[in-house]
Amino acid sequence: MLPLISLKNISKSFGIVKALRSIQLEVQPGEILALVGENGAGKSTLMKILSGVYPVGEFEGVIEVRNQPVSFRSPRDSEAQGIALIHQELSTFPQLSVAENMMVGHWPTQKGLVDHRSLQKKAEHWLKILAADFSPMQKMSTLSPGQQQVVEIGKALSRNSKILILDEPTSSLTHRETKKLFSLLQDLRKQGCALIYISHRMEEIFYLADRVVVLRDGQNVFTSEVKGLKQADLIRAMVGRELEQAFQPQISSASSNIILEVEDFCAHHLASAKKYGPLHFSLAQGEILGFSGLLGAGRSEILQALCGDEAYTTSGEVKFKKSKKAFGKLQKAYRQGFGLVPEDRKVQSILPTRSLSENTSVVRLAQKSLFSWVSKSIEKSRTEKDLKVLRTRFHSTEQTITELSGGNQQKVIFARVMQNSPEILILDEPTRGVDVGAKFEIYQLARQWAQEGKAIILISSDLPELMALSDRILVMAGGRIQGQLLKSEFQEEAIIKLAIQADSKVEKI
Repeated sequence: MLPLISLKNISKSFGIVKALRSIQLEVQPGEILALVGENGAGKSTLMKILSGVYPVGEFEGVIEVRNQPVSFRSPRDSEAQGIALIHQELSTFPQLSVAENMMVGHWPTQKGLVDHRSLQKKAEHWLKILAADFSPMQKMSTLSPGQQQVVEIGKALSRNSKILILDEPTSSLTHRETKKLFSLLQDLRKQGCALIYISHRMEEIFYLADRVVVLRDGQNVFTSEVKGLKQADLIRAMVGRELEQAFQPQISSASSNIILEVEDFCAHHLASAKKYGPLHFSLAQGEILGFSGLLGAGRSEILQALCGDEAYTTSGEVKFKKSKKAFGKLQKAYRQGFGLVPEDRKVQSILPTRSLSENTSVVRLAQKSLFSWVSKSIEKSRTEKDLKVLRTRFHSTEQTITELSGGNQQKVIFARVMQNSPEILILDEPTRGVDVGAKFEIYQLARQWAQEGKAIILISSDLPELMALSDRILVMAGGRIQGQLLKSEFQEEAIIKLAIQADSKVEKI
């Protein structure tokens, strides 16, 4: 059988940096090919070449579609050959309808005006094929991330795309939406589509993919059928070393010394009027306390409010080292010994136009006096040291942070928190979009901090991760804690059962 797409001897450089070195890759009709590798391995660069973002002339090598050489001068040329790239962060028009988004750039017209009846009919056709549970006339802003992804897939199919590239498609999806997406992708495979699936999640690769290709340092280092492949062998190919201990539960470092006590804590979001709480929990020195719950359970929101996020008004009692606290502002919480790694690094964390040095030092420098003298050479040296501890891939501390991959951006945020020497650290989805090697380093860091006596609150939708790291897990639903699981009680089924409960009497922990 002829491959639908072939990449032959693809190489790409950025200045003196070789991003890709003679990559070979092909995908058959009706195949799901997993493309994996650490952040910075070259996956995004390769897909930008395939989708026409990097046009012919900016790379070496040949692209073939159905055994015929093709030249892409723009993404439109790639699209014309039936290739669609569905990004991790969807680019939609929230105030337009589903139909308008799905057919954007291809709206049917009649007498020079948009033919809305035909537009709706075309969208309905694709939504029916995709078994969508929403109307083509709904605004995109009313859809969940999973539903928006269905619209993007419908957009690709409406343009006769037979080669779909999906970049971390489940990163913002609920468990239920992920199951629906997998069912849809399996249907597309049966219809003869070729799917390139980029993911850091091992369970997804072994569940969905037929074959897997591993990139490391810009080279194709491993290709295998998934059937019969061991996870340890795949991880070894990705990172070049053994990481088996990363995902195993460790001996607890929790002490009997309670550092944080939260009683009857409630939060009210001023803009949306949503209410969360009341919450009751405690946190010990050296403890890693996990927070689980479905999307919308309120985990991130109420813990941001706890740290003094000004978007919320709060009530209740918070005791930090036996003293009552009301932070009022995030900066005050940071000064008191709290550290926060937010869920959405692009919106809440990074300074996109600033250097790595500035991004790493911003919180600590903000605590200095306006008239304090700051040595740039000392800041540069400190930044280099902190980033190297986390094995961050960078060329200079003067690079802008957006030049780094998503996982390396996350490491910069971790370095920022490390500089602040927090006593309590809140990690909100810290490994989302991060490769397996970087996950291992983050796990090591969290465990190291716990052993040093720091207290950690971990919010994670990755249940194996949550169970491997946490000493206890609190499960939230409807803005409240529904229950607690001790380490001996950790099971995915038990966590999910608590997470899907409706609001009920709050359990005091």
